Amino acid sequence: MRTKQLRLNDPDQIRQRMPKFLGKQINIVLTDRTVMFGELRQVNDAEITLRNMRLENVKYPFGAIAEVYIDTIV
Repeated sequence: MRTKQLRLNDPDQIRQRMPKFLGKQINIVLTDRTVMFGELRQVNDAEITLRNMRLENVKYPFGAIAEVYIDTIV
């Protein structure tokens, strides 16, 4: 099996395409170049909720997100 990496770097594109990745593991690159990894739990018009490796739900507003990486199996 191969994997393909999907990169989303436009806030509108992230808002539109993220709901179909609920429950999947994603990487979020913040505007300060910090990368967060976890399971996508919720998406709304203002923010993304991610469950991190410590099983804590953390919210990231779209203004703080520079890019989202998603590995998909092809």
